[in-house]
Amino acid sequence: MLDRLVGKSEEERELSGSRYIKAIPLRAYEDIDVIKAEVRAGNIVICNVSPLAKHNIEDVKRGINELNEYAQLIEGDIARLGEERVIVTPKNIRIWRSRD
Repeated sequence: MLDRLVGKSEEERELSGSRYIKAIPLRAYEDIDVIKAEVRAGNIVICNVSPLAKHNIEDVKRGINELNEYAQLIEGDIARLGEERVIVTPKNIRIWRSRD
């Protein structure tokens, strides 16, 4: 409320809040919605896909594709971290990639 009176923009209010790096295992395809909500809230998510890959690799592929589309939609970023993990970032956070 005070921010509205002082005149901070929505983006400034959003940036002033705490942000986290969260590790979230992908146990079921429905966990994709949890990951998207965390990124929407401004958090960075490191997702371990192994739990779901043990049961259904097609759901893993579908989930990663959905996260990739979501990252593009929000102007965030997504990258693989080895064989078992994916990192998803919100807008204004980029993942460094070597040019080798």
